[in-house]
Amino acid sequence: MKNCIVAFLFLTLSLPFNLAASERDVSELSTRERIFVGGFIGAQFGNISVVSINLHAGYRLTNRLSAGIGGSYQYANYAWFQSASGSHTYGGSVFARYNVYSEFFLHAEAEMLSLQSRLPSFDVSPPDRQRISERNYLVGAGYGFPVSERIRLNMLLLYNINDGSKAYLDNPFFRIGIDVYLF
Repeated sequence: MKNCIVAFLFLTLSLPFNLAASERDVSELSTRERIFVGGFIGAQFGNISVVSINLHAGYRLTNRLSAGIGGSYQYANYAWFQSASGSHTYGGSVFARYNVYSEFFLHAEAEMLSLQSRLPSFDVSPPDRQRISERNYLVGAGYGFPVSERIRLNMLLLYNINDGSKAYLDNPFFRIGIDVYLF
């Protein structure tokens, strides 16, 4: 799978560079016009129910490069053998995006999470479950659909380089979110 992702990134980087003709040069924008906020929410219901919210704020450094910070929170409820167990995961991240071609971009993110053991321990009560810290490094590519002049819908395919992650059980994974340029 790693080879497929590397090949995809290589092919994406080899595309000709192009900016939309109607897009203003970043050097013409004020500081406030370069700022964007956004995020994504998620939910899953069943034996494992999960609700998550991730928010971020970013800044356009150049026509192609943006960087920012983010925060996340996730609540998960696990139904195991007629008993329920919940866990809370929260953390922060820094990210960078590089526009490669038109609306296609590369995304890299370093994330630090604090998460509670998901599986219930039969000899430990739920409040005493172990809390651990985890570092994840997410890399991938995405496409930004312009909804309006200031709103963009983003679809990303990300891969977590941390193979021992307890927070991300699937690899690669999809993220769909929104960016809103403030001014």
